Order: sequence, then C-alpha cells, then structure tokens
Amino acid sequence: MSVLRSRKYSQLSDADILKLYKSQPGGEELYFLNVEIEQRNLTEQARAAINESRKESRHSLLYYLFYALMFAFFVARFGSDFSP
Repeated sequence: MSVLRSRKYSQLSDADILKLYKSQPGGEELYFLNVEIEQRNLTEQARAAINESRKESRHSLLYYLFYALMFAFFVARFGSDFSP
C-alpha cells in the first residue's frame, strides 16, 4: 500500500522530525510526522523524545512551595473554625 508523504517533512532531517514530534503536534501535522517516522525507522528515537519531554514538564520546586504556603495561610485563617 502506498503511503502519502508530505514534501515539507520529507525534506527535513531526522533531528528536525524528532524535534517537531517532541512538541506534541496534533491533527494533520501529527499524521505526516508519524508517516515520516515510520518511513525512516525512527520509532525508538520518537518514543525517547516523548519520554524526555514528559520528564521536562514536571513542576519546579517553587510551584510546590507556593501551594504549601497557600495551604499554610488557609490553615492559619480557617483552622480555628474547625476545632471544637
């Protein structure tokens, strides 16, 4: 079965294809990137790129400190309302 390939993506290098795939595209762009990845046998590298991007998307320490501070303010303000 013949697969329709995009001229745009067929002219890009393997590194460019993986960088675009790492940005988690959708729709038509995702379809053509999947076709290029399959044609170029980059499946393992694409999985590694996705796993790497998931690791990068975790929150920083400041994010958790902010919510801990907000919880402390909540307890300080409303804590006495819950005691008998």
